[in-house]
Amino acid sequence: MPLQPGVQQANDPQPDHVLGEGMSKEYQLVDGSPRYGSRSESYTAEQASQTHRVQVEETVEAAARLGLDDMAAAMDRRLRSSWADKEDPLVAGLRTAHPAELAAARALVQLHLGSPRQWRLKAQAVRDRHLASTMRRRRAAGSTTEILLLRLGLMFALIAPPAYVVATSTDMLTLVATGAVCFAAALIGGHFLTVRARVPVMPNIRAAWLNELREDIVNATLVSIVQNKGVILDPRAAAAGSRGWQSIQVAAGAVKALHS
Repeated sequence: MPLQPGVQQANDPQPDHVLGEGMSKEYQLVDGSPRYGSRSESYTAEQASQTHRVQVEETVEAAARLGLDDMAAAMDRRLRSSWADKEDPLVAGLRTAHPAELAAARALVQLHLGSPRQWRLKAQAVRDRHLASTMRRRRAAGSTTEILLLRLGLMFALIAPPAYVVATSTDMLTLVATGAVCFAAALIGGHFLTVRARVPVMPNIRAAWLNELREDIVNATLVSIVQNKGVILDPRAAAAGSRGWQSIQVAAGAVKALHS
């Protein structure tokens, strides 16, 4: 039956190559995917895979950029949080169910952070960089030279009395008493120099609490690795595994806002 003008028969579609040739190149990208609308399935899967690969190492890379002040704030926030009082059964179950991924997460943390001592040294270097402008301002004002002279004077004042007692007396009681006085003087003098230098006090990072932060990073990395493999996790377990790292991020953000 002849077709009416402008009407195409529904059950007689044109071949694919004809349609392809008819598509204008201005609607295609270099890779052949459409410029507008939905992309091909393979293209979407590739992009998602790249996104997941980035997310797996995103946590440990950000943790390597933390400073001592960030660590101290994160520790303080963790100690005040009720969820950190004891191990979450959901996190324990996640670790038990994925031992290979847990080992991979620990390996990534070790690769980027090193040992706990190395991580602390990295954080101290970050803190020193943040304080560089303050120290330059102190040097320009001449206060660093003053503090150096005061420190040298304090060292001489602490060494001279015990040395004199050792050289002139054999009385152990006198030597012990002199040592006690020098120890007290060192504490008082050190406090005076710290106040005089006007440099923020070095945070006290306790090893046990630092390990807790490290395990929070391991847990968040574990969640990323498992999800990267396409495993659908219980949303509650995923949230519990990422909660510690999110707390660290909140603390670090507060420190950054405070120092800006």
